[in-house]
Amino acid sequence: MKGPITEKIRDFLISRGPATPDRVAEAIPELAAQGGAQRALLLMRLDPTLECTGPELWAARGTAITDAYRVRESAEKYFVGRPGVPFASAVRGIASDTRLEEHRVSELLKAQYLVVGTNIFNRRR
Repeated sequence: MKGPITEKIRDFLISRGPATPDRVAEAIPELAAQGGAQRALLLMRLDPTLECTGPELWAARGTAITDAYRVRESAEKYFVGRPGVPFASAVRGIASDTRLEEHRVSELLKAQYLVVGTNIFNRRR
């Protein structure tokens, strides 16, 4: 990797996926020699092409798959041929598909889809 440290960080995150500042500092020798994880974190915070994707995880903007994206993709598959379903059934099915906790899936579904009473409909908000 040649070029400025910020480009090296960006290239690393694009090629390897989300990583912690410690992992980034280990992968780029110049960072390890000059401040390590703290400097990596500072540079990642200042770079608008990078985003925080979880607890201490950073990724190139647009490359990270968030929980909301995973739930939306799974819900679209779940709704194929169904205009609406019981909310509890959708939560269980999507939670098992995405391996997320049911309460998190419930929150994300309510934020993204039309929920009326105990039913959820295949209509985005």
